[in-house]
Formats: sequence, structure tokens, C-alpha cells
Amino acid sequence: MKLKFRLTAIITCFTIVIVAVISLVLLFRAVNAQVEAAYSSMRTTTGLYAKDLQAHYSIDYGIVKALAEIMNSYEGAVAEMRRDQYNDAMRGIMESNPNFLGIYTVWKPGVIDGKDMDFANTPGTDHTGNFISFYTRTSGTLRLEPYRDYQPILGALSATDMPSISNPAPMIIGTRSTFTMDIRYPIIAVHTNSTVGVVGIIVDLFPSQELIQGIKPYNNAGDAILIAHDGTIAAHGKDIALRGKKFQQAAGERLGAKGIQEFERAFDTGQPVLVKYKNLIAQGYPFYVGDTKTPWMIIADVDIRVVLAPVYGLIRFTIIFAIIAFITTLGLVYLLINQTVKPIIDVSLTLKDISEGEGDLTKRLKVPSHDEVGDLGRYFNLTLEKIKNLVVTIKTQALALSGIGYELSSNMTQTAAAINQIAANIQSIKARVINQSASVNQTNATIEQIVTNIHKLNDHIDHQSENVAQSSSAIEEMLANIQSVTQTLIRNTDNVKDLSEASEVGRTGLQEVATDIQEIARESAGLMEINAVMENIASQTNLLSMNAAIEAAHAGEAGKGFAVVADEIRKLAESSGEQSKTIASVLQKIKDSIDKITASTDGVLKKFEAIDSGVRSVLDQEEQVRNAMEEQGIGSKQILEAIGHLNDITGMVKQGSMEMLEGSQEILKESRNLEMVTQEIANGMAEMSGGATQINVAVNRVNTISGQNKDNIDILVQEVSRFKIE
Repeated sequence: MKLKFRLTAIITCFTIVIVAVISLVLLFRAVNAQVEAAYSSMRTTTGLYAKDLQAHYSIDYGIVKALAEIMNSYEGAVAEMRRDQYNDAMRGIMESNPNFLGIYTVWKPGVIDGKDMDFANTPGTDHTGNFISFYTRTSGTLRLEPYRDYQPILGALSATDMPSISNPAPMIIGTRSTFTMDIRYPIIAVHTNSTVGVVGIIVDLFPSQELIQGIKPYNNAGDAILIAHDGTIAAHGKDIALRGKKFQQAAGERLGAKGIQEFERAFDTGQPVLVKYKNLIAQGYPFYVGDTKTPWMIIADVDIRVVLAPVYGLIRFTIIFAIIAFITTLGLVYLLINQTVKPIIDVSLTLKDISEGEGDLTKRLKVPSHDEVGDLGRYFNLTLEKIKNLVVTIKTQALALSGIGYELSSNMTQTAAAINQIAANIQSIKARVINQSASVNQTNATIEQIVTNIHKLNDHIDHQSENVAQSSSAIEEMLANIQSVTQTLIRNTDNVKDLSEASEVGRTGLQEVATDIQEIARESAGLMEINAVMENIASQTNLLSMNAAIEAAHAGEAGKGFAVVADEIRKLAESSGEQSKTIASVLQKIKDSIDKITASTDGVLKKFEAIDSGVRSVLDQEEQVRNAMEEQGIGSKQILEAIGHLNDITGMVKQGSMEMLEGSQEILKESRNLEMVTQEIANGMAEMSGGATQINVAVNRVNTISGQNKDNIDILVQEVSRFKIE
């Protein structure tokens, strides 16, 4: 492939790679940005609508809670008027809230007024007379009837007293079919703090259906669903027929098993969740109504292909733009490279003509530009000029070398004869020098063996000296440690004595504290007797207030004022009774705590006695260890003195060994010098012998080469003559 086509292909491929990488990076970032924007939009949309539904249902929840709190203090109302008062309150709530389909209250039998049989089969009750009033407008008008399905509610009262929101249930209102939910709140008696009934409202979910249908993610491309805590679909944005069905079944194929699990986990955590499955993204946003613990959830989903539609358009535009840019770049690069490589082609053609033609060194290139290619042409012309001058010089010198070759050949023959005589003399001297070198080597080996043995002896003495020094240092350090331990044991003895005295003081103080606590226990028993008297007074006062209320009721209108006073006395008695119970509970806790403290004090006293015994034992052991350490210190000093004498003897032996080593090294040094001189003489003679042989060979070779040189010079003159230089 020609150079211009190769360069065009390389630059074009490089351009394509750069454009492709930049395009892919931009498209990747665009896709990510679009997807993140979609996630944010879905999260914001579902969050806003979830808060709207939460606020809407919280209003209904607040109404139920307020009615339940009114009924909590039912004992403060006149027993004969309680049912009428609560029925009037529920009727007023229904008239004020036309969106309520019903409101009801269910009480445990005999709790509200103790007169259930007196109200049997009256409005709001059944044959049992239990208070189960239910106002409903499902038939189009508001009417009072008994709440029929109240037995499950009564069964659940013993299991929980938490407010709740029911799952959707179908209901027919006139000719319209809808779904409803119940918001319930427990009735908790103030005086017993126990659940005695429940209040609930039935809310139509049709407004929620309209709200869900109004959610239009991505211009109606997406969908929205309202799901109850058990997975029942309460409202659906596009398919109303799915209401009442389980979300796990209806959306299983669209979200997959893993996506369904993610939404179920969101119900448990109460946190928003985003699920991606195949080409679908779905955002779930749980919300709680009031104090209920069973959240509902709004889910909005959209096809990811709809989200990425603008990005797909950008991809198509990028591909078309890249193709146009590739074609344009290819044409421009080809024209530019063709113009650039033309001078290089001219250089190639000129060199071809010189190598394959007559060797014309007089040709020159035209240099039209002043860039790198122009420099190539100028330097090519200069190179041809220098080659031309070189050929002229070679031709002249080759003629001169031809005559010199004849003279050199005759002289080399005479030189070879003289060199042969010199080589014979050198071989005789070389044999004598070799005999002398062998004797010197044997003497040198013997002296080296002696020096090696002295070195080994010296090393052993060094190791012995180091070991003695290390032993001396270790014994000195051990002696210092023994002295330090002895001083520490003396200080520990003083500390243990102080600890024994402090233990005795602590035990005495703890005995005094135990005596004071027993005195407090006796005083607490007296307070409990006083509290029992107060509780009896409160009970008598409560009985007195009930009698007063009965007398006030007999007095009719004249006794209403006295009834108020009796009611206040009853409340005061109840409050006093509650406070008396609280005080009794607190006094009992104090007594229990005092008993625990007394038991703990006895245990601590016993531990103090054990500590005192242990401290005395440690004191005796400290004394024994200190005596032993003092004896160990005396023995270590005696060992240190013996090590010192051994160290002095080792030093004297080492000094004698060093003097022997120095003498042996002097003898070895002189022997090596003699060996080196002998070796140098032998090497010199060997070199002279080898040199003479090489000179003889070289002279013969030079003689042969001289003849070859003459032949080569003739050939060189012939070849140089082929170049045209004029």
C-alpha cells in the first residue's frame, strides 16, 4: 500500500476513534442524566401525592380521634344520657361530612351505662341492648341502625388498643359500586386505662381514585396505583377493574418477583423505594395516617423507553453527524497527504534512477517549499554532491594504493624470516621461568595455610571475648534489676499496709451506712400506714360523692348545682385515690430498694473481710520475696567479679595471637610479592612467545593480503569509473 493511502487510513481511523469515544461519553452522560431526572421526577411526584392523601385522611383520622377522646371520659357524663349524647355527636359529624359513608361505635357489653337490657332492640342496638350505634347513608339518606358485624371488633379489643386503618372493602351505594376503608380509634377508659370500645368511620375511596387518575407521569405515558397495607389495590390510574385485586398478582409480570419483594419491604420500613425491572421503573412512596402502624403506598411507574426518547433522538443525530464528518475528513485528509508526500515520491524516483541506471550523480531535485519536506529535498541534493566528491576522491586514491601494495609485499617476506629466529630464543627462556614459578607457588601455599590457622585462632578468641563481655553486661543488668525489684517490694509493702488500714476504715463506714438504711426502712413502713389511711379517706369521699349525686338527681332541677359539686368531689376523690396508689407504689419501690441495698451491704461487708485477709497474706509474701531478692543480689556480685578476671585473661591471650598474626602476614606478603614477580616474568615470556608467533603469522598474512589488496584496488577503480561525475 502506498504511503499516502496508509497515512490517510491511519489519520481517518484515529479521527473515527476520537469522534466515537467523545460521542459515546456524551451519550452515556446524557442517558444517565435523563434517567436520574426521571428518578427524581417520579420520587417527587409520588411524594407530593402521598402527602396529599396523608393530609386528606389525617383530617378524617382527627375527627375519629376527637370523638374517641370525648367518649374516654364517659364516666363523667350522666349514665342515662350517655347514649343519646354520643348518638347526637355521631349524627352531627355525619351531617358535617357528606363524604363519610358511615360512622359507628362498638362498646363492650354492660360498660357504657350498665343498662344494656333496658335498651334492647332500640335504635342503634340489637336484642342484647349493647351500644353498637351505626349511622349510614349507603341508601341515600342518613339513618341509625345497629352495627351488625361487631363481634370481630369486640374480639380484637383484647388484642390491641392501637388506632388502625382497614384494607379496602367493596360496597354498593345506591347504583354505584365503590371501595371503602374504616378508620378506627380505641375508646380507653380514663379511670382504668383499659380499652372498652372503638369508634370508626367508613370513608369512600372514590375521591382517592380520582386523585390517582390525575397522576400523569411523563405526559400520560406512566401509571399510578394506590395500595393498601395488605397489597390490595385501592385505586388504579388506568384500569379501574383492578381495584380490589392483590398488587402482587396484578403487577407480578411487570415488576418481577424481586420488585414485588422490594415493595413489600418498603411497607415494613416505611421508606420510599425505587424498582427497575426490564424496561420499567416504578417509584413507591409509603405514608401513614395518624398514629396507625399499617402504611399505605402510592406507586407510579413509567416505561424507560419513554424516558429515554429524547436521548434516542440525540443518538440518531450523532450518528448522522459522525458519518458526514467522516466523509468530509476522509476527502480533506487525502488531498492534504497527497500534496505532502509528492516531494518524497520525487526523492524515491531519483534514488531508483541512480541505483538502476548509469549512476548519474549530477541529478538534483527542485525544492519549492520551506518546510520539513523542503528540507528533505535540500539535504538530498547536498548528500548527492558529497557522494560525488567521495567517488572522485576514492578513484584518485585507489590508483596510488596499487603501487604501494607491490612494495609492501616484498618487504614482508624478509620480515617473516627474522621473526622466526626471535621466537625460538623466547621459547627456551620461557621453560626456565615456568620451573621457578612452580617452586614459588608451593612455598606460598604453605605460608597461607599457617596464616589461615592463626586467623581461626584469633576468631575463636574474639568470640570468647564477646561472650565474656555479653555475660558481664547481662549479670550487671540482672544485678540492677534485682536492686530495682527489691526497692519496688519495699514500696509495695508500705502500700499494702496502707491498703489494709483503708479496708478497715471502709468496713467500719459501711457498717454505719447499713445501720442508717435500716432506720430509713422503719420510717418507710410508717409512711405506708399513713398512705393506707389516705386511700381509705379517698374511697369514703368517692362513696359520699356518689350518694350526693343520687340525692341531686332525686331533687331534679333544684339539685343540679349540688350535682356539679358532687361531681367535683367525686373527681377529687378519684384523683386522691390515684395519687394514693401512686404514693403506695413509690413507697413499695423504696422499701424494695432498701431491702436490696441492705442485702448488698451485707455482701460488701463480707467482701471487705476477705480483702483484709488477702491483704495480710500478700504482706507476708512480699517480705519473703524481698529477702530472697537480697540474697540473689549478693550472689550476682560474686559472679560479676569472676567474669571480670576471665575477661582480663582473654585480653592477654588475644594480644599474643594478634602479634603472631602480624608476623605471619608479613611473611605471606613477601612470599606473594615474589610469586607476583615470578608470575609477571612468566606471563611476559608467554606473551613474547605468543607475540612472536602472531607476528610471524601476521607477516605471512600481510603478504597474502597485499596481493589481495592489489586485486581489490583494481576492482574498486573499475567500479568507481561507472559513476557519472561530470
